[in-house]
Formats: sequence, structure tokens, C-alpha cells
Amino acid sequence: MLELPSAEQRYLEPVETLARPQLLALQQERLLGMVAHAYAHSAFIRAQWQAAGLQPSDIRSTADFTAHAPLMDKDQMRAWRDSQGDPFCGLLCEPLDQVSFMGSSSGTTGDPTLFAYRWGRSGSGVDGNLPAAPGLPTDGPASYWGGTLRDWWEIGLRPGDYGVYFGLRMRGPMFRLLQMLGLTPIVLGYGPGDLHQFVDLSRRYRPTVFYAMTSFIGAGLQDIERTMGIDMRDVFASYKGILFAGEPVGPKMRLTFERWGLAGKIFNQTSFGDLGHAHDCREHDGCHAWEDIGVAEIIDPVTARPIAGDGRGELVCSSLVNPLDPLLRYRGGDIVDMKRGRCECGRTHARFTPVGRSADELLVQGRSILPMDVWGAIEDVPACAHGLFQIIRPQREMEALKIRVGHSGAAGTDLNRVRDALVDSVQAAVGIRPQIELVSEAQIMQSGSRHKIPRTVKQ
Repeated sequence: MLELPSAEQRYLEPVETLARPQLLALQQERLLGMVAHAYAHSAFIRAQWQAAGLQPSDIRSTADFTAHAPLMDKDQMRAWRDSQGDPFCGLLCEPLDQVSFMGSSSGTTGDPTLFAYRWGRSGSGVDGNLPAAPGLPTDGPASYWGGTLRDWWEIGLRPGDYGVYFGLRMRGPMFRLLQMLGLTPIVLGYGPGDLHQFVDLSRRYRPTVFYAMTSFIGAGLQDIERTMGIDMRDVFASYKGILFAGEPVGPKMRLTFERWGLAGKIFNQTSFGDLGHAHDCREHDGCHAWEDIGVAEIIDPVTARPIAGDGRGELVCSSLVNPLDPLLRYRGGDIVDMKRGRCECGRTHARFTPVGRSADELLVQGRSILPMDVWGAIEDVPACAHGLFQIIRPQREMEALKIRVGHSGAAGTDLNRVRDALVDSVQAAVGIRPQIELVSEAQIMQSGSRHKIPRTVKQ
């Protein structure tokens, strides 16, 4: 377990509130070291930079880096993997015997790609040349996932607590992180009896965190409340944080959780550009981008030009503390609203709010539509209140808005009335009259995992 501060202390590490001039100086020093390391050891990075006519000596500052270093994305990584026969996409910088285990992206938006992890050695140093942040743990998993440790501490997790973790996703870094914070996990799957076990175990052990909530689980808990008369306020009485991961909570589902006494306790976990995870704090004003762990930029998703300061753009991230398979100027397709000012929680790092994915945007008759634009309107129709839907997007520009919606209607439900209600609700939300394809909720769920489903599909 890490050496932890007192339970009353809000911040896990001093670097969280480091003055921005010091923070940016630390970031730049780490970045320059990482650039040299990645160029020397990553075949993919070296090829990208040579194609751009760059070498590490051309980069003398963070500003030089964001202005001149080439961008990279998953399609380029997959192309390298397929052409070179390299499962690590040319990014692995150290021998395979240095890899403790491998993970992968979810594959929700495409062919999964591999990530490498290493335990037990410092992830803060690149050949011993990167400076340590004040208070930054030097164990490998802490450096890769240090932002998650800080975020969970902020939510309120403390040594000795219990946490509920759904989906049997307790392998690799997640389990080690729990150990480092001194937590005891209660692991559940998605079987028929797991939600009932959750109710019983929550009352018995009084956990403090739920990871990861989904629309599917929320709908199941509503069914238990309705059919069994379970008091969900009592079930959730001990919880300090309910984490949604992979997709945000829908507007109507949020109201349900607030009715269960969880107002202010719903947290969003999102990707920090595949460098790790990012979460919002108790102020709920964006997910913290830990700038001692990565460089966070935004760019215009069409022109790829950097956007300075605050604003909306595509998130671009660069590794600072991962010498194993670092990403440099990686664009993952997430559209975010970026804020650089000091958060009300006292932290000085940038924060961002995901608003969608560039690959999910649809232009209908010249109007931009994202899944969140129609989510609440679909939930407002009782037979579709679980918010299971997909926008059919064979191409970016369409003449019609086509949505496949899952319904929970029993036999005898008038589906024509449900369809008409959906058409009216969506039109009121976005000003475009949609074409609705009604299917069972089970059919929607089969297109993804119960952790998350793709919200846009080609057909």
C-alpha cells in the first residue's frame, strides 16, 4: 500500500495544487526527456518524426512540441501493426520481458489495440532522466495510474473501505490500485442474480464506491425497486461516489439516482487520451487532466490546428511518465470543452468535459447532431426510458436523422404510439424530424458490452 496522507486531507499528493509556473516547468522537463526516449526506442514514433523532418533536438519547449510534432491516431497505429506484424504498433520501447501484462482498448469504436504495463519499477523515470514530481509515487502502476489514485481519493475512498466493482473487470491495474489505497473490492458480474446480491452486500458491508454504473445496471435497479419495493436510498446510503465509465449518465437516469440520495455523488470517468483515466472532482466542473502525467491539448478536429487556452476541440494527449509504450500527440477522437484555470477544488491542473466523439458527429441538413443531443428526448418516452439507442451513421453528412431505439414494452404495447412519441420528442429537442427504428432492448445490448454500447453505427 502507498504511504497515504491522513484521511481528513483532501489531496492525495502535493503536486495536485502545484503553482502553474512550477507545474508547467516540470511538464516541459519531463516532455523533453520523453521525446528523446521515444524517438530512440519507438520505431513508430521515429518513423513519424522522420517523415515530418523532425528530430528531438528540434524541440526545445512544450510550445515547439505542440506547434511542430506530428499527430498520431489509432488508424496509423493499426496500419503499422498490420504492415509490420507488430502487435504493439511499433510503440514498445523496451524488451518484451519488461512487460508485466497486456491490456487493450475496448474496441467499441474499432479494432482493439494493445497496451503494455509493467509493475515494480519506476514509471516516473525514462532511463533515470525524468524529474520526479513532488509527492508523485515512483512505483510503476502509481505513475501510470497516479491520476486515478488522486481522483478516487478525492471522491472519498479511504483505507479500510469496501467498493463494489461490476463486470469482473478486476484484473491488472484496477486491482493493484485498490490494494494501493487499502480498499477491499466486492466483485460482481452481470448474471441474473448479481443485482440482488448487490442490494444485499451494500446493506451488509456499506461500501463507499460503485464502479462502473451503466444504463443497463441502472435499469435493472429500477426494476428491483418497482417489483420488490426495495428502498434504494437505504441501499446507497453509504456511497460517496457512483462512477460512470465509458459513457455518461443520461439525463433521466441522473434524476433517478438523485432521487436515491446520490445528488452530487455521480462521477464521470473518461479516457485521458489512452494515457490513463480522468475523473471529475466533487465540484463537478470537468475531469482533471493531470499535467504532470500528460500534456493535454485541444485541436480543431477538421484542420488539426492547435487551439490555445480554453475552448472546444479534439483532445490530444502525450505521455510523460510511461517509458514502456508512450504516446506522443495522440488524437483519440474525443471532443471536449477545455478549461485551464484553477478549479474550485484547489487543483491547478487543466480539466475537460467530454461532449462527444468526432467520429460520432452527424451533419443532418447542415446541422450538427451528437448522441447527447437526443439522449434525454429518448429517455422521456416511458417505453424507452432506459436510453438504449444508436444513431445510424453510414457517413458524416446525411439528409435524414435515423435512430435505432430499444424499447422495453411488454407484449401488446402499441409500438406505433411509441414510435410517434419518439419522433415528436426528438424533433422537439433537435429541430429535425427523425426516422425511428424500434427494436428490443436486448438487440441493442448485443451490439456492445453491458459496460457500454456504441452510440453510432454504420448500419
